[in-house]
Amino acid sequence: MCSGNKILLVPEFDSFGGTRSYFIYLLKFYFSQNYDVAIALSKYQLDNEIESLIKKYKYRAHIIPERRTGLKRFLQYFPINLAFDIFAMFPIYLKEKPDLIVVSIGTPGMFIGLILFPVRFMYVFHTYPLKSKIIGLSSIQKLFLNLFINTNKILVTVSEYSKKQILAYWVPEKKNDPIHVIYNSAKKTSFIEGASHNENINLYRVLTLGHVNWYKNPKLWIEVSQKVIRQRPNMHVEFIWAGEGDLLEECKDLVSQIGLDAIKFVGYQENVDSLYSNSTIYFQPSLLESHGISVIDAMAHGLPCVTSDAGGLPESVVNGETGFTCPPDDVECFVSHIIRLLDNDKLRYKMGQSGKLRAEMLFSEEVQEEKMIDLYTSLLQK
Repeated sequence: MCSGNKILLVPEFDSFGGTRSYFIYLLKFYFSQNYDVAIALSKYQLDNEIESLIKKYKYRAHIIPERRTGLKRFLQYFPINLAFDIFAMFPIYLKEKPDLIVVSIGTPGMFIGLILFPVRFMYVFHTYPLKSKIIGLSSIQKLFLNLFINTNKILVTVSEYSKKQILAYWVPEKKNDPIHVIYNSAKKTSFIEGASHNENINLYRVLTLGHVNWYKNPKLWIEVSQKVIRQRPNMHVEFIWAGEGDLLEECKDLVSQIGLDAIKFVGYQENVDSLYSNSTIYFQPSLLESHGISVIDAMAHGLPCVTSDAGGLPESVVNGETGFTCPPDDVECFVSHIIRLLDNDKLRYKMGQSGKLRAEMLFSEEVQEEKMIDLYTSLLQK
């Protein structure tokens, strides 16, 4: 148990998704470790659930300007963001005098200016940077971060793939590795309410959870769904996508034009454990993915997973053992593997149980918490 170190937490998250889940996890983790916590967040993030948790743990909240709308969205880009970060956060920094600033982001570069403050610093990536379209900008970012990243100012990410991307486009390799990998964890309820093996199944549900945005590949998902359903007309197969996003209404319209009621975009769902427990296969054909919390939750529920081989997904799903991976543009690969699992109860069960065991060994909250305690203790004692 730690003894009251002061942490200033600066999170980026939406109304649902991995960054929000991680933020909520941090609130619980900090409370369990007896940290003294202040949080800087924008007004739109302070919904009823978040406000209730902040009050429950008796943390202090500071409201900062929103910069993802209108002209302010340009303030998230390097190097313009540095001035904004200092302007918005310096008064809070002076008031709180933290021992450590923790930034948790889904947009690379967001709040990176806080690295300039004279205090220990942790920057948590839930995604990974891509090569800048502006010639020379990646090199400038590398030079800037090389000046400040050290043993007291570190980067944390959620997969080895993300780490490689950070090294390629953000931070030069150093003798003292400043990038730490801590995998996401599946919820404890995922292991408790794992899917049971049913030989006499009547409904075969293929589940997907996540934002309905371009990088989740929803249009290919629709194409795969209709091909599987039409190739197995005598099986009661349905494809469910739970989540909100920019392409939700467009995808609903596309499904309506196809005329298959068994393909459903159901929007945000609060009780995802029930969705997992009543599903047969988990399917995620992402174009980009740092790790995939929904995938490891599906594994914890005992579901075989069919995913793309993009990003960090192969670090979760072992091809041919806990499910199958395909190139993100290979429709026929996805179709054939989903059909193979639909047709073979024993294979589904075997892969599902292998995935559950892998999730218990690598992606449990206990494993994540042990690594988090070691990392925070090491950083705060320097």
